[in-house]
Amino acid sequence: MDKNYLTKVEKILNIKFKNTNFLEKALTHKSITKISVSNNERLEFIGDRVLGLVIATKLSSLYPEDVEGSLDKKLASLVNKDTCSQIIEKLNLGKYILLSSSQQKNKIGHKKIYGDLCESLIGAVYLDKGFSEASKFVLSLWRENLKRSTIVEVDSKTQLQEYSLKFFKALPIYKNLSNKGPSHKPSFRISVKITNSKPRTGEGTSKKKAEQLAASKLLKTLNL
Repeated sequence: MDKNYLTKVEKILNIKFKNTNFLEKALTHKSITKISVSNNERLEFIGDRVLGLVIATKLSSLYPEDVEGSLDKKLASLVNKDTCSQIIEKLNLGKYILLSSSQQKNKIGHKKIYGDLCESLIGAVYLDKGFSEASKFVLSLWRENLKRSTIVEVDSKTQLQEYSLKFFKALPIYKNLSNKGPSHKPSFRISVKITNSKPRTGEGTSKKKAEQLAASKLLKTLNL
């Protein structure tokens, strides 16, 4: 592969590879060569795991009060193929993918190819520079997506209410257990139960957050 070709990609990524073989493999689709050590399949496999770990760690830091189910949904929305594909489209990297002539017609807008490329590039950075640099790389690319992750708020209270009305014709029962802490940093503890359920408790800096967490915990026991 032409060195100038790789240099252009490095400039777009703002990454200087010590071993450009990793970058070359990341850009090589399996339609070019079916040998996995020569295409980006293995790098995609690694990059997928690195991406998941980096974003999961960041979400845990951003949302310390969220329960696992809420974090799972945020994570899924941030690391899926659609999001990865959008990252590649935003960087205009699609034209640098090495594809067979038969795949060329599917290149533009092909979510899976773009998504795989994104994960492959993350895997390449990880193998070339280690986890710390790969983490910085991922977070720089996902900065805007992480900001918007606050929008992906699961309205657990509404879900629980709909479930309770559908199956029991009754509203969930919320109970304020405690309200502690100073006025500038309160801590609310609230429980919720529905017919035939044990109460579940949530804590938060507002009644709304505590109720949402309690509802989310109870929903998790219903295996919806």
